[in-house]
Amino acid sequence: MNCQIWSFKHADFFCVSATHGSAHLALYDNYIWNKYLATLTKGKWKANAWLKQPPASATNPADFEDAEGVFSPHDNSIIVLQRRGAVFMACHNEVWELTMGLHKKGINPSKLSHVEMAAEFTNHLIPGVILTPGIVGTLPELELAGFQYAK
Repeated sequence: MNCQIWSFKHADFFCVSATHGSAHLALYDNYIWNKYLATLTKGKWKANAWLKQPPASATNPADFEDAEGVFSPHDNSIIVLQRRGAVFMACHNEVWELTMGLHKKGINPSKLSHVEMAAEFTNHLIPGVILTPGIVGTLPELELAGFQYAK
């Protein structure tokens, strides 16, 4: 985003994250982390670290050259990127696959059915995340609308 906006002067640059795979875990609120994902990660993560607002987010955004500021690598979190205009998309297929895996591992404290658990995960995406039927199927739609895919 910084490169497109500041270096190439594309002030209207729009960034969309087609989040999939293990990166999808970053899109769930701490309710889901506390109930399921801390167990899944064997306690390596107890909460969604990608929701934290780093100290750099409190710096002056007018000072866009501050090496420790808002536009630096020290201010990377989903919340901050959303504030800057990035859009995060979630994949319903990934929700389905993740909850199926949790069922198989026996990580189901409320004894929900697979459908109920998938609904619970869907209802606990962090605010602002857009749920798509499937990221892989959504990418061609974005490209048809003029977006370019970058890995």
